[in-house]
Amino acid sequence: MSQGTRIARTAAVALTVFLGLLCARPAHAQITLVQSTGLFGTPAGTSTTSSTFTANPTVGNTLIVLVWTWTQNAAATIHVADTAGNIYTANVQATVVQSAWYESAAVFSTPIAATGSGFQITITTPLNDNLSQIRAVALEYSGVGPVDTTAAASGASATATVATPAPTASANELVVSALGIDNPAVQFSSISPSAGYTTRAVELQNAGETAGAAADRIVSSTGVQSITWTTAQSMSGWAAVIATFGPGSGSGSGGGTASGFNAVDGYLSSYPATASGQRIYTKLAGTGFTLNVAALNNAAPTPGLQSPAYVSGPNKVIVDLVGDSDGSCASSCAGSTCQAKAALATLATSFAGADSSFKKGLPFMLANAYPNVRVRVKDTSNSPTVYGCSVDNFSVRPNSLTVTSSANADPSGASATATPVVKAGATFTLTATAIAGYSATPSVNGSAVTVNPLSPGIASGNFGAANASNGVASGNFTYSEAGYFTLNTDAVYDQSFTAVDQAGDCTADYSNTPVNGKYGCYFGNAATTAFGRFVPDHFAITAGSVTPACGTFSYFDQDGFVTAFTLTAQNSSNATTLNYTGSFARLVLTSWSGYGFTGDTATPSASATAPTGTWNNGVASVSAQHQVLARPTSAPASPVSLTVSARPVDPDGVTTAAQTAAMSAGTPLRFGVLALGSAYGSNLLALRLPVTAMYWNGTGLVPNTADTCTGAVLSNASIALGNQVQKPGTNGSFSTSVMASPTLASTWSQGRGSITLSAPGTAGTAQVALNLGSGSTDASCIGWGVASTGSRLPWLRGNWCGAAYAVDPSSLASFGAAATPFVYLRENH
Repeated sequence: MSQGTRIARTAAVALTVFLGLLCARPAHAQITLVQSTGLFGTPAGTSTTSSTFTANPTVGNTLIVLVWTWTQNAAATIHVADTAGNIYTANVQATVVQSAWYESAAVFSTPIAATGSGFQITITTPLNDNLSQIRAVALEYSGVGPVDTTAAASGASATATVATPAPTASANELVVSALGIDNPAVQFSSISPSAGYTTRAVELQNAGETAGAAADRIVSSTGVQSITWTTAQSMSGWAAVIATFGPGSGSGSGGGTASGFNAVDGYLSSYPATASGQRIYTKLAGTGFTLNVAALNNAAPTPGLQSPAYVSGPNKVIVDLVGDSDGSCASSCAGSTCQAKAALATLATSFAGADSSFKKGLPFMLANAYPNVRVRVKDTSNSPTVYGCSVDNFSVRPNSLTVTSSANADPSGASATATPVVKAGATFTLTATAIAGYSATPSVNGSAVTVNPLSPGIASGNFGAANASNGVASGNFTYSEAGYFTLNTDAVYDQSFTAVDQAGDCTADYSNTPVNGKYGCYFGNAATTAFGRFVPDHFAITAGSVTPACGTFSYFDQDGFVTAFTLTAQNSSNATTLNYTGSFARLVLTSWSGYGFTGDTATPSASATAPTGTWNNGVASVSAQHQVLARPTSAPASPVSLTVSARPVDPDGVTTAAQTAAMSAGTPLRFGVLALGSAYGSNLLALRLPVTAMYWNGTGLVPNTADTCTGAVLSNASIALGNQVQKPGTNGSFSTSVMASPTLASTWSQGRGSITLSAPGTAGTAQVALNLGSGSTDASCIGWGVASTGSRLPWLRGNWCGAAYAVDPSSLASFGAAATPFVYLRENH
């Protein structure tokens, strides 16, 4: 080959390389969100300033401001500036007019040429009044190039859609959108963008603060870009904008391949240098949280952050949350067991140079409970895939336990009659509900109760393990008292579910409000509604004394001998239920029929006097009066010893196990008769008629010397005196009367007394009867109509006329009778 030819070919190759360099497409960096100010703005005024950025924005990155405003009388003219003097371009603005109100949405952007500490953004809407409202969010991105395409739209439809007029110019573009809503009287419960977009700011309240939202996404292919905003409630007026930004030029390279990864709690603003500080705190199920992921070098024994800053491929870093109760991800994150675990939640992210190998604020939320969770990270942009697991594991606990019961007669715990009832000491069910994933066993403090009425009892029992599919645990319990009880806050609790985080990654309390990023280790129930109504299991009777109606005995049919005994309401363990009192003590103590009285040798009946007693702390001292309506009228009955038993029953069915003696000893019952003897004597002297209490001893009627009660009842008014007949052939007028003194009652002693008739002066006879009834006429054999006052002693009637034992006693008084052996008898003492 000639030298000329070689020179020509060399020149051709050089030209080809040169042209290739001219035509080669520049490399583009991955677009990544670096940081956000979060929502800022003012509900009244023409100017607002953002909060300070977490870190100073990086020169070369791009700031994009998504804003919506509400003004009166004129559309907003919006200006954006920052403390470093960067110049902002108004990329697109949309405005909707409804009467005197104007709602606008807009996108502003600037490449960051200057930065500094305390970096803030200010938005103004001059030429408006102080009723102007501004809402905005400022977002810093790396890898963003110039704006590609924009669109604006407005309307009054229920949903808001805006789309770019042409396809994007390149793949991997950033798409942003802002929405402003003009519904002055509506508070929205949700404002949501289309699927694939991430909401970066949202304001739901429109009455006082203009409602709207901002969102973004990074697309991986070219095409027309659109977004549809939906709300609840529906919109009536809206303005929406969309803008796309192409990727910026750059190598996208960083500090090489990460040797591994670790994850720490999002509360930690910087990556701790030691493993002991690389913590993830306890989380609450259903509550969002953030994690920070560190790209690590291979330093031993403690890896540090990759340097220079690690930059990954687009969305190539996969962050998974996995259950690690078996510890496989703790022992070998790269092992097949750990890698095969299904993710509880997953998120794809990218590392940009501005992350400085520490990606912050990755959002997660787990709806269910998990006792042991670990973070698994893999970088699929490298081959082989690089895995890393968090040094620390953490728990996701339920917020609380909700306790219900099968004993639910009245949730207010006020009614003393509500049903169904549960006997004190009988089994009922408590159910503690957490959330799915909770499979532990709740504990219970059975004395942490509030009661109605009065005295606290003890709720005894245990829960079984919860069903992990629904987080429900149940158990059989008993309650020792009557009435109702309410379980106090955290009476049912769990202090062990978060064991992997104790101690240090949660606080030793029940708080659902984080302190220094940490929630309480424990969780329990809120105060419950009232459980019950509980009633005593049974009554117990303690036999007491008996007071006979007549000294040491009682007559058949006499009202009435008194039993004094103690009635106690008890639970199934025979402990007194102190709350069986007031309206909750449903056994009426003043009703004789409520006691179920019976007798062993005779049948007791109700006295005319009602029982007495008052419930006090589950105990009542009862005094009940009885009579025995068993006095035969055809033949006398032999004496018996009677023991009265009781079996009270209240309206809830609470009763004793069996009839129980209410008396410590039996009381004697006697069949009685009151006899009135005849007498004769001088017509010049007063005459005494003997009155004798008698009883049937089994073989005959004998004097009842133990009768101490009858005489007190007998009065002279009960004596009927008549049929006074003068002896024929005598002079004068025959007349006698019952003497006022001594009275029949005053002469009574040891079952005997006497009726004293005055001396008539003339011989004759008179008939006497004792009225033992309740009327004004006696029921004697005489059959007359002499008025008298009934002494109400019917149980002492006899069969004086050969009839039944239902006749009042009567006799004959004779004065100066021929049979009198003496006219005058001198007594020597």
